[in-house]
Amino acid sequence: MGVEGLFLWWLFLGLRPGIAPDFWLSGEILGWLLGFVLALLVSITLHELVHGVFFWFFAGQRPRFGLGPGYAYAAMPGWYFPKRKYLMVGLSPLVVLTVVGLVLVPFLPGGLLGPVFWGLVINAGGAIGDLYICLRIAREAEDVWVQDHGDGFEVYRRG
Repeated sequence: MGVEGLFLWWLFLGLRPGIAPDFWLSGEILGWLLGFVLALLVSITLHELVHGVFFWFFAGQRPRFGLGPGYAYAAMPGWYFPKRKYLMVGLSPLVVLTVVGLVLVPFLPGGLLGPVFWGLVINAGGAIGDLYICLRIAREAEDVWVQDHGDGFEVYRRG
């Protein structure tokens, strides 16, 4: 079940008889929705920024950031990365943001735990595409180079 499915499941719990209707009427739902939307925006932004930091580290140039229909991206069109470096770029948001989030959890006030957990789930869900691409590239020969366009990638072999 994706993040959308989990959110809808949670949302419909409030419509079920026996669940306190004052949750909906008290304004508490607005706080939860605001926390979810904030977690969504922050986690997508941080996810792409982490990709961008790794692109910048390996290329020494600022990557291109953008939005497509239903996705955000960081890309380096015109740059070719060796397989291992590209795999590091691809997996970096999942690893970095998960580790940072889990390290911060014991120190966060209770009111931030929900949005931080949502952010971790959203980041992991957003990394599914990255994992798919990395798995495809991992099966390639060691000497391949990868170019990221933002809405796709190309694999090149030397000679």
